[in-house]
Amino acid sequence: MPYGSICGSPASKADTSTQRQVANAAAQSYHPPMPELKKWFDSVETDRPFETCKVCDQLLPLAAESWVINKHYHRGECIMEYAVCESCRDGVSGKFSESSKTDIRSFLENSIDWEQRMTEWMLLQNPEERLDACVACRSPREKMEGFTISAQFRQDGSLIDGALPLLMCSKCVAQVTASLSKESRKVWQDFISEHFEGPDLEDIDLGIF
Repeated sequence: MPYGSICGSPASKADTSTQRQVANAAAQSYHPPMPELKKWFDSVETDRPFETCKVCDQLLPLAAESWVINKHYHRGECIMEYAVCESCRDGVSGKFSESSKTDIRSFLENSIDWEQRMTEWMLLQNPEERLDACVACRSPREKMEGFTISAQFRQDGSLIDGALPLLMCSKCVAQVTASLSKESRKVWQDFISEHFEGPDLEDIDLGIF
């Protein structure tokens, strides 16, 4: 997954304790992710679920046990979207420097209150609302110039509910990418240039794996 694939699940430290604390209370009010939430992660181009991995071009259910979908928005427009299977994602993020991985892990652990986020999400009546604000700074989506949404899916196409799905605003994404080493930034830029065509996106922070 973006961010979490580099250093393990970003909420891994919070998941167990949080679930113990709120499981009983949430049991009566929490609902699994609805089709409305999954629809956010359909391809804008086809208006259908993604079918193939952007990197290896294999059908997603055949490529790996899970895959991640990332969609990047700028000024209301989806400017980049892709699905990447677990194997290809690990192959790309594995090229990141150890210092970059450490800095990303530090941001995720220190800038996001995962226990609070997970508690809020478990109690939502409408799971789609977890995309209403930035997971880190809590800025409302309608006030953002840009943002990234990410979700992870199982081999059967079902949505994995945990630290993902999430939305992160472009300002918080910029904080993450600013910490990347020169080598890691080149890995990400090479991924974009190899797999996408179109206008120059160099000045827009698009997040990372």
